[in-house]
Amino acid sequence: MDGSSTYVAPRLAPLRWLASIDPTLPNEVRKRLGAIFFGSPKPFVVGAINAVAVVLLAFYRIGHSVFLAIAAVEVLLLAARLAAMRKPGVRTGPFFAVGLAWALTQAVTIVVVVLSRDIPMTIIVLASSLAAIGSIIGRNFAAPRYAMTQVLLIDLSFKASFGFLYPEFIPLILCQGVMFVLMNISMIEQHRRVTVRAITAEIESRTHSLRDPLTGLLNRRGLEGAFDRLTARGTRPALLYLDLDGFKQVNDTLGHHAGDVVLQQVGQRLTATIGPHAVACRLGGDEFLVLCDDSDAEAIVGLGARLIVSIGTPYQFEPTLLARIGVSIGAARGDPAADLKTMMVLADEALYAAKAAGKSRCILHAGNSETGEGHGPQARRA
Repeated sequence: MDGSSTYVAPRLAPLRWLASIDPTLPNEVRKRLGAIFFGSPKPFVVGAINAVAVVLLAFYRIGHSVFLAIAAVEVLLLAARLAAMRKPGVRTGPFFAVGLAWALTQAVTIVVVVLSRDIPMTIIVLASSLAAIGSIIGRNFAAPRYAMTQVLLIDLSFKASFGFLYPEFIPLILCQGVMFVLMNISMIEQHRRVTVRAITAEIESRTHSLRDPLTGLLNRRGLEGAFDRLTARGTRPALLYLDLDGFKQVNDTLGHHAGDVVLQQVGQRLTATIGPHAVACRLGGDEFLVLCDDSDAEAIVGLGARLIVSIGTPYQFEPTLLARIGVSIGAARGDPAADLKTMMVLADEALYAAKAAGKSRCILHAGNSETGEGHGPQARRA
């Protein structure tokens, strides 16, 4: 189950504290860690089957009716846990509460078996509890407090009951208990650290595959995804195709490093000018694309005019060293059924017209609107 987009912390304050995931981690990493809790239900089913088998065997050997009650509780807890897993976004509280109740039933089973002095049954229960602790660490490491609470409930039940029967071993039990806690904390932290590193690397790899490494803008692949999401909502897209004027001269006179700095600043100015509801893409070299909602032709040409002003503002490298470039823009409007390739062709045709008309201007493809050319939102096609 992919819970990366639905996991939320429990509402109840004590459970929220226990189930807390490191708040210093990026939000996406925290959600991915939270999704681990709601992975495959198979371990819970297998664990419940094992627990029921163990308590029924204990009932057969020891004859205490409490084991039948524990078996019934195990079945009910499994059902509750599976129900909570179906809606992780709204039932995280019950999920974690059931997990604590399950650990408590393991603790009760251990105490009753150890106090019965049935050595073979004690060994079986101890082996089962160690397997449960391993499963807890492997699955719940994302919330260290929650994992350690479950582990301590199970471990302390054995140490307390054994110490009650054999008080002469209490000093050794206390020493082992401290070592056991420290060891488990270390294992949980190591597991968490390795997983966070893997998730972070995956996110960075995905981001790099969708982003231009120099400017941080979307690349062609990233733009295709943004276009698909925009049209999937039934929104009319508009595409602006930008080509920098005079950029080659900057590279030739000031060097490629200065050219890279200019491209980075162009990316920053693009992002600042288009606002949060549009996306910018570096297509390659000195060519850029802007994808936005198609409100009307005037707004598109107006956006083009603002981009011309923003990108055309000189770029200062040193107090006395300025670089000047311009930008020509071709724009195209589409409908929700439009495809990106066709819109790029139309925008490129309009860009060619802008270049031929003298550069540093925005032209909307003639097939889209009566508005065709201009330096400002009120311009009309000549």
